[in-house]
Amino acid sequence: MDYTLSCYHSSLSVHTTGAELYSYIDTHGQERIWQGNPTIWPGHAPVLFPIVGAPINNHIYVEGLAYPIHKHGFMMQREFFLVEQGENFLHFASSSDEETLRSYPFAFSLHILHYLHPNGFSTEFRIQNKDTRPMPYCIGGHPGFCCPMEPNASFEDYLLRFEKPENGEIAVCPDGELIQGYEILPILENRCELPLQYDYFDKKDALIFTSLASRQVDLIHKKSNKGIRFCFNDFDILGVWTKPGAHANYLCLEPWIGLNASKGESSNFEEKPFVRTVLPGKQEYVRFSVFLLE
Repeated sequence: MDYTLSCYHSSLSVHTTGAELYSYIDTHGQERIWQGNPTIWPGHAPVLFPIVGAPINNHIYVEGLAYPIHKHGFMMQREFFLVEQGENFLHFASSSDEETLRSYPFAFSLHILHYLHPNGFSTEFRIQNKDTRPMPYCIGGHPGFCCPMEPNASFEDYLLRFEKPENGEIAVCPDGELIQGYEILPILENRCELPLQYDYFDKKDALIFTSLASRQVDLIHKKSNKGIRFCFNDFDILGVWTKPGAHANYLCLEPWIGLNASKGESSNFEEKPFVRTVLPGKQEYVRFSVFLLE
């Protein structure tokens, strides 16, 4: 099923499959979310849980036992139900069952809330541990934004402007699977701006920033400075991606807790870099937000 929320002269729409936001139409009637293309990338803004990125050999290990799981986890295929609809939010939830326990041996509930704001939207994840053990988890967003956003503009007319100078370090993951080390993007070293080029993604797949000083980044036109501001205060990592070789009109800004597996890392899921743990009976909240720059 689909649900649409309208207020502040704007709207957002969500599929119950994955509680995935698939449309945000701003106050000018402009669609800001990539509408998907099955020949390029069919997604819009999927949710990544309970892992982010690819595991080694499509398995994770918990307490010495192997569990089969694929890249980015399974929640994007799961059905959610609507818990509550308010004037400016939609609240969805889904819980573990026999199927999820075969891949991730913890009882949990995942709540996803999408909020409309006067000049943007935000998505909140609530991770609830319903198990009797501490529960390690990773979670991430994967929203794809239309780029270019202005008539007669191109993808490479845009740039990313970070709020602070950055060291330019990225994780090297050229096949989109295992991380093979780290390198510096010279164009971003000790700078705030990264001009967009398809060439980055053709060669590197995703740009995975694991040591950013910033917790917000603007995706804007170089001349007009119009675009969006992406805020990810609650997250450790930012992935930036568009499908290599496709040269499509979108860019994903992905806030992550967790990371692709690296060659040689511990096989234990709870020891993965950036993994977090929620105690039995407790829940944790994380949120990212998008604001229009006009």
